[in-house]
Amino acid sequence: MAATARQLLAWAADQVQTMERPKGSNKNKYARIAGHANGQPWCATFIVAGLKANDVPLVEGTNSAFTPTMQGAFKRAGRLHDRPRPGDAGFVFYPDLGRIGHVFFVERVDGDFVRTIEGNTNLDGSRTGIGVFRHRRRWRGASAIRGFGRPRYAAGGGGSSGGGSGGGASGVPVVRVSALEFAATHNAPGPEGATSRPKHVRVVEAGLLAEGLLSARYAKDGSFGTTTIVAYGQWQRRLGFTGDDANGIPGIDSLRELGRRHGFKARP
Repeated sequence: MAATARQLLAWAADQVQTMERPKGSNKNKYARIAGHANGQPWCATFIVAGLKANDVPLVEGTNSAFTPTMQGAFKRAGRLHDRPRPGDAGFVFYPDLGRIGHVFFVERVDGDFVRTIEGNTNLDGSRTGIGVFRHRRRWRGASAIRGFGRPRYAAGGGGSSGGGSGGGASGVPVVRVSALEFAATHNAPGPEGATSRPKHVRVVEAGLLAEGLLSARYAKDGSFGTTTIVAYGQWQRRLGFTGDDANGIPGIDSLRELGRRHGFKARP
């Protein structure tokens, strides 16, 4: 079932501060999701990955890593608009290139400005950056902004996102691999008890507790630190994973099985 714009933006919010590895290489995890070549400029790949990861049907011709192609496809489909909405793909024109050179998700509209979530950028808004960042861009009267592509979201979801775990109409929690990856890579090296994406982490902690792999002492703290990584690695090995596939960092297959047993849905 296709996601709403709100659900897509929850996914996008979970990606913020995800970096290329190594930095400056254009190597990114979104290429695999989008089905694009890795190691090339990837702002449009980030858009396609978000839509595919959330089962949003692609507008014909928009499955492209080349931003002019994506913008043109939205235009041909009658889905390129002058005024933004949350969830839209906004296109930026660069005079030195003579073409569209960047694209971003609109997270929310603040009067003459949009708050955005962008791939392949950095803190100053570059089109050739190293990760996923939030920015604030003027849209009204800005000649660089060349329209907003509107994906085929399910009805009922617009607006800003807090990045927490969500749910479908059934109210079943949704836990995202991307949120857990971020938590694991930021909590374990951080101070004891550090938390990132705690709404997602607590659902997984409850599952690991029910499996007898995590002590109740740690099962509600929302921190995907060393103890939780060890417990999740035990879960992966229980499922038959080995090597790097059992390193305690959740993958989609092991997370889906945990969710199947303990009442949540796993998403990329």
